[in-house]
Amino acid sequence: MKVDGLLTLHGQTNPVTLTATKFNCYLNPILKKSVCGGDFTTTIDRTKWGISKYIVLGMAKKVKLDIQVEAVNQSY
Repeated sequence: MKVDGLLTLHGQTNPVTLTATKFNCYLNPILKKSVCGGDFTTTIDRTKWGISKYIVLGMAKKVKLDIQVEAVNQSY
């Protein structure tokens, strides 16, 4: 599963695509509501957001982001 969106860093917005490495929905027995969650990953070129400090010293231009999300259905 892939999710396209926009990421804003330092006031600059660029498109990103997150790839789900895990995703699952289930009925939470305590909340008695549907819960969905997953692990997502992407790699960004931080210079697209104007973050280029220390690149000349060897710090990586590309950064891997690992994101975990969980959401509870709030509808009645």
